[in-house]
Amino acid sequence: MVAYRLRIVSKTRIVEIERIDEKGFGIARYGDRQIKIAYTLPGEKVKIRIPRYFKKPIRPLSIIEEAPERVRPLCPYFGMCGGCLWQHIRYDEQLKLKQDLIDRFFENITSKTAIHEILRAERIWRYRNKMEFSFGKGLQGIVLGLKVIGRFDKVVNLDTCLIQKEEGDKVLRVTREFARKKKFIPYDNKKHEGFLRFLVVRTSFNAKNVMANIVTTSEQTFPLREFSEKLNVTSLIWSVTDSLADVAIGDIKEIFGQNFIIEKLLGLEFKIYPYSFFQTNPIQAEKIFKIMKELSSEGTTALDLYSGVGVISLIIAEKFEKVIGIELSKDAIDAAYENAKLNDINNVEFIEGKVEDHLAKFSNMKIDTVYIDPPRAGMHKKAVETLIKMQPRYIMYMSCNPKTQARDIGQLVKAGYKVELIQPIDFFPHTPHIENLVLLQK
Repeated sequence: MVAYRLRIVSKTRIVEIERIDEKGFGIARYGDRQIKIAYTLPGEKVKIRIPRYFKKPIRPLSIIEEAPERVRPLCPYFGMCGGCLWQHIRYDEQLKLKQDLIDRFFENITSKTAIHEILRAERIWRYRNKMEFSFGKGLQGIVLGLKVIGRFDKVVNLDTCLIQKEEGDKVLRVTREFARKKKFIPYDNKKHEGFLRFLVVRTSFNAKNVMANIVTTSEQTFPLREFSEKLNVTSLIWSVTDSLADVAIGDIKEIFGQNFIIEKLLGLEFKIYPYSFFQTNPIQAEKIFKIMKELSSEGTTALDLYSGVGVISLIIAEKFEKVIGIELSKDAIDAAYENAKLNDINNVEFIEGKVEDHLAKFSNMKIDTVYIDPPRAGMHKKAVETLIKMQPRYIMYMSCNPKTQARDIGQLVKAGYKVELIQPIDFFPHTPHIENLVLLQK
């Protein structure tokens, strides 16, 4: 008896894109189900293969009817790497889509008159001061670039990245050439074996510094001195990690040159260390920090929550007699004190620990303004509750995730705060990401 294998032919359909979600994917309907479709625009009709699972985004098979806002992507790697999801969208339309997202997040929290027009980017290319590249294996041997969209184990080999500074392209190419010459083995994320893992490139816009950080496993020694003869940068670093997590962080083993680079914002200088958090678009960061400073009323004491290397604390320090920052990372606090010393600012203090654990200590103090710039997850519920009890007159909340920001601000509004201003700003052209500043007053 002959056994026959049942062949299931997946269906194709033409669907219309209704809107763009907060992650930048087009949303279409198939029956009562929503489908997320990458590289699309509202109003477009696209041909798709109906997915077996509806949670993951899919690609269109073809665009049947193009939106007038569609443009030809400038990057030759667009659609392969996961770096820029929106290069197919005209820049003015990108801004409109981001404005619509902000309106949607805050529509039940405040009146639309409080929401200001998004500030467009001064540069829409070559704007990032930090990139994390991955090593991988390809037909040419070692490849170095960004992950294939939706894959943790495949890397797109890049010669250029149009959103990083030009200096980063040279670091990328020289590093790959050196790795191939030395016949190093790239790390395999499936087998968890190999040597080369990441290249982290940091550049400064105002001080012309470049940092290259090679992250490897402990399998062998990276010849940093030999590499320094090929790559002339301000700071050259070798870090090691054997963690299974696909994260470009390791223990620093060797340094050539400085262990930091300098960036300047609003006349102040900041030391950026290999694993310091710092705004990745300093040109746009200057704009938003200038607005924060202008909106700040003079007072006695201010708190800076999730203070990092002290950027906000130092920028607004002249407005207050005392500024106190709370930050989880000891390394960031050490850098914040160094930055204060570098800029001759003496009225700042930094406390190490979780915001939700330390905020209550200030319940009996008169706090004029609280500045907040949390991770993407937003504020801890306990921290929001404590903040409400403290009742500072002003709260200035900056976020790279307006969805969690709106969640937290909704609680503050319920507790009696009024939204005075919402100012979105485009830090990340050609991506759906938005930076957003909200001023609240009691």
